[in-house]
Amino acid sequence: MTKSTQIYFLILAAIISAAVFFFFGGKPNMEELKKSVAPAASLYPEAKSVSDKLNFIDDASKNTHLSDVADDKWALLYFGYTSCPDVCPIDLSKINQASQLMENSDQLQVVFVSVDPDRDLGNLDNFAKAFNSSFKGLTAKQDELISISKALGVYHEVVQSQKTAQEDHSNHNHSHDDHADDSHKMVANEKPSSSKDAHYDVDHTSSYLLFNPELELVALLTNPHEPAPMAEALDKIIEALGQD
Repeated sequence: MTKSTQIYFLILAAIISAAVFFFFGGKPNMEELKKSVAPAASLYPEAKSVSDKLNFIDDASKNTHLSDVADDKWALLYFGYTSCPDVCPIDLSKINQASQLMENSDQLQVVFVSVDPDRDLGNLDNFAKAFNSSFKGLTAKQDELISISKALGVYHEVVQSQKTAQEDHSNHNHSHDDHADDSHKMVANEKPSSSKDAHYDVDHTSSYLLFNPELELVALLTNPHEPAPMAEALDKIIEALGQD
């Protein structure tokens, strides 16, 4: 091997070592990470600190901070409701499939957050665990739910189902107050009924929110939700941003 060839390999080895340190031992390249996880996930430019807004209640109406269920893991929050006719079961099934494909699933806690506490309280964990025994369920009182929604930029609004609207023409004019936070529309505080037997649907955000172990909002998993790309994106984010 000539001296010039030796020098070439030494330089190449130095470049590879620097790259390994940069991606695995040093500060991650955020632009490269953003590209590698798109379109399955959208990273925030900077992690958003919202820990003081993550105050929920469990099935027993006990005050529960997200940290109580996340237990120092990454947390993936999905907002929905137990009587959702199709979207919520499909989404939670896909999250379950993604978690089973992940290499770092033991570092992730999935949390189902109900946007319909009046009907769902008492059935949160049972509903979540029907999709995966490790999933957990939480909700919040209506005023707190509005605060959480505003902080996270999520949307949910009570709407009449087509069947209910056809059966009850007299109740079709409901007024909803719209609240804005940046470009996000906020939750409507009006409900057709507080009864658990009331028939209504809830429009809600379809993105999944990813928090790091410090409970900072890091990324959104966006449509189309396909298990394999989601699993790959979650693994990459956890591996890249989960370094000490």
